[in-house]
Amino acid sequence: MASLRRLAWMCRNLAKQHVDDPDVPAAPDGADGYAQWTQIALILFRVELEKSLRETEDYLNEMPGVLAVFDLDEAPHYSSFCRWENEYRMRELRRLLRA
Repeated sequence: MASLRRLAWMCRNLAKQHVDDPDVPAAPDGADGYAQWTQIALILFRVELEKSLRETEDYLNEMPGVLAVFDLDEAPHYSSFCRWENEYRMRELRRLLRA
């Protein structure tokens, strides 16, 4: 799991470098709202894991150490991942992963 935590830290750091306000809490509006850096970091993490949306939600919920890297108590619902991925251009996200 150490390598998954390293991957989570990498995704988190890349996402925080990409947003205007990286100091916003991970879920400032509670369970319904997530910071922009959190959304990007979790998308990057999912892409690197090569998991489906539902698998990502389940996978994260089974790894509290990785969730802690993202400052979350539980994974967002898979539908949130879907919505976020529609909001962010995948080309831009893949560029971040290559960095």
